Amino acid sequence: AAQPAATQAQLEQMIANNRQQQQALQQQHQRPAAVQPSMPPSSAASQPAAGVVGGGGVDPNLQRLPIRAYLDQTVVPILLDGMSEMVKERPANPIQWLANYLMTHDPQKKAGVAGPR
Repeated sequence: AAQPAATQAQLEQMIANNRQQQQALQQQHQRPAAVQPSMPPSSAASQPAAGVVGGGGVDPNLQRLPIRAYLDQTVVPILLDGMSEMVKERPANPIQWLANYLMTHDPQKKAGVAGPR
């Protein structure tokens, strides 16, 4: 019984850390472009992700990000939220449950942005 509690606590800590990172990215994104310092490629993870640009095109900034930074900015926040909810419910089919959660909580869907074709 102690192991699931520790796992859930670790997951909650990961979610809290990720939310802090996302808030920092949002604050950085709100600064005027002239104020933002230029960043070396090693700090690309701290650059804000714009996601998909108008017309369904792919944002070139996302294409240049390292794999970890791309995932951290696009998938990890919603995935951690979904896993946190899944741990609370402990469904019989966790894969199906998580897939449904991701589809119903897709931030691009809420923003009216077209998904992959």
